[in-house]
Amino acid sequence: MIAPHFTLRVNFTHEDKAAKGLRSLREPQTAPEPPVYFTAREAVDMFPRLLLLGGRGSGKTIFAKNVAAETGASYIDLGAGIDLPETGALILDGLDRIDGALLAPLFRAIGDRPVVLLGDAAVVNAWKIPSDIAVHSLMLLDVDERAAFLEAQGITAPAALSEAAGNPALFGLALAVSGPAQSAEDIVDVWLRQVPEGAEAGFRALLAGTSANRAIDELLAGRHLTGLDDAAVAELFLSNSTVWTPSLASLLRRRPERAAAIAPLLMAGDSDASLRGALLIADVVPDDPSVLTRLRNLIEAGRLAPMDRNRAARILSVQGDPRDLEALCAVPGGRFTMGSTSHPNSQPVHQVGVETFSIGRYPVTNALYARFIAATDRKWVSPDADNPHRRNVPATDLTWHDARAYCDWLTIQWRSEGRIGPDQIVRLPTEPEWERASRGDMPDGGDEIVYPWGHGWDSDAANSEETGFNAPCATGLFPTGQSPYGCLDMAGQIWEWTTTLWGDDMSTPHFTYPYADDGREDLSAGPSIRRVLRGGCFSSTRHKACCSYRGSLEPDGFWRGNGFRIVVSCLNCG
Repeated sequence: MIAPHFTLRVNFTHEDKAAKGLRSLREPQTAPEPPVYFTAREAVDMFPRLLLLGGRGSGKTIFAKNVAAETGASYIDLGAGIDLPETGALILDGLDRIDGALLAPLFRAIGDRPVVLLGDAAVVNAWKIPSDIAVHSLMLLDVDERAAFLEAQGITAPAALSEAAGNPALFGLALAVSGPAQSAEDIVDVWLRQVPEGAEAGFRALLAGTSANRAIDELLAGRHLTGLDDAAVAELFLSNSTVWTPSLASLLRRRPERAAAIAPLLMAGDSDASLRGALLIADVVPDDPSVLTRLRNLIEAGRLAPMDRNRAARILSVQGDPRDLEALCAVPGGRFTMGSTSHPNSQPVHQVGVETFSIGRYPVTNALYARFIAATDRKWVSPDADNPHRRNVPATDLTWHDARAYCDWLTIQWRSEGRIGPDQIVRLPTEPEWERASRGDMPDGGDEIVYPWGHGWDSDAANSEETGFNAPCATGLFPTGQSPYGCLDMAGQIWEWTTTLWGDDMSTPHFTYPYADDGREDLSAGPSIRRVLRGGCFSSTRHKACCSYRGSLEPDGFWRGNGFRIVVSCLNCG
């Protein structure tokens, strides 16, 4: 009854849409404009095949039924079965409620029809979704809209304006309580004063699989778990971590002092459930060395879903990421295959030779670039510049000149520290060096695009449009996507600057293939001459997030999807 009054939005902005193909150019040091997010309804119109992710109580079901009524598409609750009509557009709710083994038969039944799928992010993020289905997440209800609703209805409910009540289910519950409440647990506790038996009822509903409102029942169950001993709670969690994660998280928010005793029970063994236990404990005891070690291991081994790995990386970021994010990978010199038949601007396929060099295993991160800013007082307009949760995320909103200035500064620093010799420099890669580091000796794949991990797309190997982050994520979250020389994040994530010239036309390069010594490495070219960017970014499809696709941007251009990685070579090489 409440949800239709509100506009659900997704984590996809007008800037993101305009930036496809790197068309965004802003003057240096211009403050980013506030993001304008598309509504969920606009996303349905924009993407004929769409997966909308949302947490418990995020309004997915009401939205799905409304869209089905407006469009005439068939609404189906997948929790009741996957018996689909043979033709017509589909609105499929409850993707998270099917058995994972049924995922492939489901997509075969869908075929290439228009479809909107809706599911709980905590479950669906672990699944591989067909790459032609766009993935976006629902956002919380806007607080101004909530305030306007309360005023129009003449309702006084301060809890309904809390951050927690941005969840539509909790907003509805908050309307039923008169006192103030900030957290989800606060809202539930105030409500339980009126319905004291509700906590056990919510727990029993989850245990029996009969919950009608999982968002609320999980919170009620969290309250009920406070009365169980640590061993019973851990046994329940490890038996089905997917079901009990929200309730256990609620328990730990209520009783953080129990984390120390329950931690070793939750993290026992090496199951996925034990890793999820480490994530839960980290929210309460973020500096526990044993927990941090588990989080690092799950990232480097590529365990759990990308969203889980990113959550682990955010915790490591705050505590001081123990990985060596300045590590270099040695790339041997020699001739290799460059280019691809997959795009006209990458043709013809040809042989190119490079000298031996080293290249960053990761793109330069926010933390590393911030050291340069602190030392030089250079301007840097980035919303991530001071975000402690994103220190291990690639630095973005950087011009070509910013990237070069960093390399010049780092050359001096590393020489003084003895990390490189006096005859070595830090610089940006040339286009052939970048591609060599990305693909090694892999030949052209013909119809199969070449990726750092081989021929053929792997949806768990890159932060691309198909992944659904819609933003740069922490570095190194996709270990299966590493290049032959150990480089990570060379497909998707961020577009990376090279030294190589493109030309002044965005769509067609002046400097075409074969690569040649024809002035395309002129470092003094004017501001209208675009430089080559490589690798694609988080909003690139698998056709661009690869080893061979060529992007470009003016050297003074920058946006949240471009950054760089460094090369170390001898002074007279490259």
